[in-house]
Amino acid sequence: MKTTLVKWSLILLAVFLWTGCREKQEAGGTLRIAIASNLQYAVDSLVAGFEKEHNIACEVIPGSSGKLFAQIREGAPYDLFLSADLTYPESLFKAGSTLEKPEVFAFGSLVLWTMRPDIRPSVELLVSDEVRHIALANPRIAPYGRAAQEALEFYGLEEQVRGKLVMGESVAQANQFVQSAAAELGFTSLSTVMSPELRDRGSWVEVDPQAYNPLPHGVVLIQTGQAVKPEARKFYRYLFSKEGKAVLKNFGYSVNE
Repeated sequence: MKTTLVKWSLILLAVFLWTGCREKQEAGGTLRIAIASNLQYAVDSLVAGFEKEHNIACEVIPGSSGKLFAQIREGAPYDLFLSADLTYPESLFKAGSTLEKPEVFAFGSLVLWTMRPDIRPSVELLVSDEVRHIALANPRIAPYGRAAQEALEFYGLEEQVRGKLVMGESVAQANQFVQSAAAELGFTSLSTVMSPELRDRGSWVEVDPQAYNPLPHGVVLIQTGQAVKPEARKFYRYLFSKEGKAVLKNFGYSVNE
């Protein structure tokens, strides 16, 4: 008798869980959101609020803006693209992959970051013998990597530190070099060091915004056939909502009020 009750309890639990998942899927399916790596922490927080409010499941796919752009051009089934470089979503619009032009939802900032307790990060320190490796994202495909390269040129340090540069495919990979102490210093996004996971780890200094071109972050809705998912439009609106802007600001982004 006891075994039978346990068996039925497990069956009822399984039915309950399956029904909940099905209801969530029927409410809108799963959104596939391609994002620049620097947005990972902020978007995770955005998605949590969005899923709770709209009961729509989301899958977040991070990567360098350039690599995600190439995947979308090849037909990757993404519903939205959040890029740290407007060039990529603008190109998708011109190619007819989106119905609307990209909209800027935030501006990012560049920082120098270290996990070494004996180092106080600064631009001047980049040329010292104390720093043998400097991490940054690949400037060819990652906007924050390009901003880092622009900053080095601005300060006249590009040639002096060329042999120290360690490039990751994206900001996320550059972050790994810093976190593992494989690089004494690294260029990353302000949103990285403002995230709950890393806020109290290491030390950082913001790079003078005049040293690099602005980092506007744009979003586009990817069309499937000739349509855009209604659920994707809901996330798009949420991104520009009061709640969405509050999350972005909490992670160090500047937004238009």
